[in-house]
Amino acid sequence: MNAVEQLLYEEVTHFMDRLATSVAPGRPLPAAMPGMRARLDDAESELATARAAMVENYGRWRRALEDVENYWALAAWRSTAAEESREPAAALAA
Repeated sequence: MNAVEQLLYEEVTHFMDRLATSVAPGRPLPAAMPGMRARLDDAESELATARAAMVENYGRWRRALEDVENYWALAAWRSTAAEESREPAAALAA
């Protein structure tokens, strides 16, 4: 589980704890709220979609971060290699 998944898990856990204290267990939605089930379904679907997008985008973020780190390491390595190859040439020229 990556850092974003852990954070989202904690958020949902806290949400469920709050919900458990405010809603009676096993109690269905009142019949006086006919559109509420559809609204809840839509909201839960949107929540799942947002979670999936956050996890996917975090994966892209991590890969981009690794790419930048690798390019900097490669640049540093090439710079060091170029300096080392110039040193023997300078010694031969002297």
